Amino acid sequence: MSLTILIIGASLGCGHSALVTALQDGHTCIALLRYPSKVDDLSKRYPSTLIVREGNAHNLEDVKGALVHQGRLVDRVSTSIGLRPTGMSLRLADPEVCAKGMRTLIAALKEVRTQGIQGRPLICALSTTGISRSGVRDYPVLLYPLYHWGLAEAHADKRNMEQTLADSGERFVIVRPSLLVDTDRPENDDKVRMGIDDAKTAEYEKMEVGYTISRGAVGRFITTRVLEKDGKSYEGKALALTW
Repeated sequence: MSLTILIIGASLGCGHSALVTALQDGHTCIALLRYPSKVDDLSKRYPSTLIVREGNAHNLEDVKGALVHQGRLVDRVSTSIGLRPTGMSLRLADPEVCAKGMRTLIAALKEVRTQGIQGRPLICALSTTGISRSGVRDYPVLLYPLYHWGLAEAHADKRNMEQTLADSGERFVIVRPSLLVDTDRPENDDKVRMGIDDAKTAEYEKMEVGYTISRGAVGRFITTRVLEKDGKSYEGKALALTW
């Protein structure tokens, strides 16, 4: 079945991989981008199924416009916005980049519905390992200093984003990859290991611990295992992905 998918954060990394995979699988994709030229190559290859909207994920009107296609809400939303920490302190230029993006998305959905446009698209949000409220450590002990101190600000933002989504009443799946790398191994996608955490109750169902996973593998997982399957078996869950 062909879907209409809004992808927020499609210019790089996991979001770009999710976009490419969705287009290859024949879905209609709406990419909300501050810089549309980032996907010029894909626009040429998929002129009839890629819709590029220039806008900011923190701008309510931009997000509202991207959520509606041909008079109805999109079927799915993938959001993977974020900033890479810079400098020795690993601080973020915007310490609420993910939480603000999620608040904007939830507000946009509510406002669109007040206009008579109904629907409950499944939302897949990119988060990170190391922030489960269950108390289970889903990363190697050698990474404790990095996770506990170096990435504390970024992880606080992800926690706030997750809580906003879990409290929203929307349908969702959260994907928490381990440390992201660019080196990709598509042939090993079937070997991706997955931990499962209930995002509302914080009850851990299954634990997997690993160091890294590629942005490409995470993006392909988002499209093929979450968006295309409408969250079956995973709705309301946080999935920790690693190699």
